[in-house]
Amino acid sequence: MKNILARGGIEFLAVFLGIAVSLWVDDYRQEKELNNRIIDDYRNIYSEVLSNIIIIEDVITKNKDMIDAEERVLDVLNGEVAYNQDSVIQLVGGIYSSTFFGETSAHKTSVASGRFNSSKNDTLTNQISKLYEHYFVRLDNNGLWMDNVNNPAFNLGPVLPFYTAIYNQKNLDSLEIKNDFFSKNFKNSFLYCRFVRGIYLNRLEITRQQLYRVRNNLKNYLLIAHS
Repeated sequence: MKNILARGGIEFLAVFLGIAVSLWVDDYRQEKELNNRIIDDYRNIYSEVLSNIIIIEDVITKNKDMIDAEERVLDVLNGEVAYNQDSVIQLVGGIYSSTFFGETSAHKTSVASGRFNSSKNDTLTNQISKLYEHYFVRLDNNGLWMDNVNNPAFNLGPVLPFYTAIYNQKNLDSLEIKNDFFSKNFKNSFLYCRFVRGIYLNRLEITRQQLYRVRNNLKNYLLIAHS
């Protein structure tokens, strides 16, 4: 009887251990698969960040060029540089809105799948979230503001008379162009545009810093993950 009970106990224990090991192996396999997918998500986000860095660097350069052109226009408006019609028309015609709206598809895909918030690397996850959900959102709002300021139909109505000259139309009234240029409305609108661009450039540079932080940390994470 004792042998039967002992044998039954051993068989039960063997079955129990078999089930436990099987469950552990299954959990391990699922966790490893999830971790591999998270690594793939991070790799895609890393590529997206690299692409965004290229774009934002170009936008920053263009806005710095626009600020330089705006400062030259203001020098003429303030009487520090002599008025020259051709030069003024060229400067005003070269000022436009260059804005950045980041690519976000890789991050959105990872978040939507639920994998992004399953990552055990809280520091990296928080940095990425801050980039996409704070820095990009604020920059988007500033970008819309910048675009509206540079839209003649909204805030740069005083610039509209220059478009005839900018596009080399004939029968230009030089006196009218000069009067429009030195008008109070033109100067106020132009100063407002310069003010908004300065704020926008600052947001661009702050966002660029966060992009580089995320790039560096993602690069280090992926190097360790593949080692």
